[in-house]
Amino acid sequence: MKKRNILLLILSVLSLAGQLILLPKMPDTIPIHWNAAGEIDGYGSKYVSLILAAVPLLITGLFILIPRIDPRRQNYEKHNKAYSIFCVFAVLLFIGIVWITNAAAMGWSVSVERILPVGIGLLFLVIGNYMPQIRSNYTFGIKTPWTLENPYVWKKTHAMGAFVFCIDGILMIAAGATGFPWMMNLSVIVILAGAAGLYVYSWFIYHRGV
Repeated sequence: MKKRNILLLILSVLSLAGQLILLPKMPDTIPIHWNAAGEIDGYGSKYVSLILAAVPLLITGLFILIPRIDPRRQNYEKHNKAYSIFCVFAVLLFIGIVWITNAAAMGWSVSVERILPVGIGLLFLVIGNYMPQIRSNYTFGIKTPWTLENPYVWKKTHAMGAFVFCIDGILMIAAGATGFPWMMNLSVIVILAGAAGLYVYSWFIYHRGV
C-alpha cells in the first residue's frame, strides 16, 4: 500500500507541475465541456485547468485516507488488491482527462468524445472484474442499507454488480470506439438502470431472508 501511495502521489504531483509549466502557454479561454457528439459546448478561463489538474492529487489523498477512517477498515487488508488496482486506474484516468483537455486547449486534434468513454469503460471493467473481492465497508463498493447490514447480501450484490459493471464497461468502450452519440446515450441509460437495479436487488436478497 505504501508503494502504491507513493507512486500515485508522484504521478499526481508531476501532472500538476506539468500543468503549471504549461499554463503560461495556454490561451486565456479553453474548452472545458463537450457534448455527446464531441462538440465543445462550454468554455472557461485557463486557470480552471489548475483545478482539474489538482483533482488527481486530491483523490489520491482521499484514497490514502479512506482505509484509515472507515469503521470497517480491517476489511481493506482483505481486498487490498482490488482497492489498489481501482485507485491506480482512477488516478490514471483523471490524469488522462487533464492532459486530453490540455491537448484540446492547445488546439491539437483529439477526439475527446471517443477517448474518454473508452477510459471510463476500462475503469468499469476493472471494477467489475475485482468487485467480488470487495469486503464489507462504508466507502468502497455497493453500499445500500441491506448490503451493509448483512454479509450475505453484500456478497450476492457484489457478485451481481460484477456482471453489471462489466456490461457497463463494454458499452462505454463500444460508445467511444464507434463515436455514435446514441450509443453514448444508451450507455448512460444502462448505467443508471444498472445502479437502480443493484439497489433493488440488494433489497430483494435481504428480504428474501436467505
